Amino acid sequence: MENYPDYLFEVAAERERPFYRFFVVDYLASGEGRTYFLKICRNYQRVDDKDREYEKFVEFVDCDYYMECFEELTEEEFMKKYDTLVPENIRIMLHRRDQPSLLWETHYHFNYS
Repeated sequence: MENYPDYLFEVAAERERPFYRFFVVDYLASGEGRTYFLKICRNYQRVDDKDREYEKFVEFVDCDYYMECFEELTEEEFMKKYDTLVPENIRIMLHRRDQPSLLWETHYHFNYS
């Protein structure tokens, strides 16, 4: 292992990381309906200790109360639960994996009353 340059280990680690990140707030309260905040973004390597994509999602949601329902899911978990809420063109982009900076955020609110 000592004969291999450090950058080869970085390349290998990069390939093991998921290509995208999937953020969800799924809030349900009787009398209030159901609220979803969804985000798909590239999983870039962090430059420092800050999780900028998470911070941007917090700003997008703009409500600490909703953030109590925050989850970061795997692609499989996300698509299993929320695929019907993701537009077809975004699903196509996810599979192509050639988007230099894919970012998709949406907010849905369904009122049952």
